[in-house]
Amino acid sequence: MRKTFSIYRYCTTVLLLLFAATANAQFDGQFSQYMLNPALFNPASIGEGEELVVNLTSRQQWVSIENAPTTFLLNASLPKMFGTSRHGFGLVVLNESYGLFSTQLLQAQYAYRRTLWGGLLGVGLQGGMLQQAFDAGDIYIPSSDYHVPSDPSKPSGNLEGMIPDINLGLWFSHPRFHTGLSVSHLTGMAVKLKENEEASNEDAYKMVPARTYYLTGGYNINLSNPLYTLQPSFLLKTDLKAWQADLSAKLTYKDNYWGMLGWRPQDAVIVSAGVKLPQGLSIGYAYDISLTLWGASGGSHEIFLRYARKIETATVSKKQKSIRIL
Repeated sequence: MRKTFSIYRYCTTVLLLLFAATANAQFDGQFSQYMLNPALFNPASIGEGEELVVNLTSRQQWVSIENAPTTFLLNASLPKMFGTSRHGFGLVVLNESYGLFSTQLLQAQYAYRRTLWGGLLGVGLQGGMLQQAFDAGDIYIPSSDYHVPSDPSKPSGNLEGMIPDINLGLWFSHPRFHTGLSVSHLTGMAVKLKENEEASNEDAYKMVPARTYYLTGGYNINLSNPLYTLQPSFLLKTDLKAWQADLSAKLTYKDNYWGMLGWRPQDAVIVSAGVKLPQGLSIGYAYDISLTLWGASGGSHEIFLRYARKIETATVSKKQKSIRIL
């Protein structure tokens, strides 16, 4: 009874923190292969298995449009057992550019996991630094009688700012399904973009990364042919002012090959395929067909790479006796 109560207490605390405040800006970067790496948006999902996992994701959005978003993400996670307690430790490194703006993340992840209802419940925390930059030197002002290139309100040079950043999440996984709820940029702090450290706060331009809420879920459907598994999933994200949804269906063959179809309403149709290679390597590729910029965007490309290696997760003594003295 005590264990069950403590689990509910952990869940309630995190849920209250997830919805404790309002949102204030645009979404984080999007990924079409979100179901392959939920640690992108939910730190509670790490440390689920018995493998050291390293993921690389590179995304080029709207390749025919100049200065369209490009994203590179590296994240690694490691499970660990301390007695009967299961934990996960992770690291996230992200670099994203969009227009004259860029964002960098360097953050650590931690998840505490407990068995519940035949599955695993995870409570996760992600924290570190978020840096934003704006290349004001590349601002384009047309030459005409109606434009003033030397407008004093126009910044010059590179503006940069950094803030501490925190994400929280809940994750529940079962052999047949999974679901998760998380929030990013919980602190709600403004990034003060300044040309140098000596500049005053009054001269800074402020940006507030939006608190973004993520709800996801998926289900494993065993087909009549046991070699195939169908895995429908969804990801809903909102900053409480706008929303975006991803709906996907992934078909896996022998747990080594997969194909996926996805739909992002009012945005894109996604096709994806992947394969598990020897020595713990996996590769996936996704192509987005834009529904709103048809014929002009050139589509979006996303490449996903994973290296997974099974490790000893338990903390046990490494001492062994010589067979010659048995």
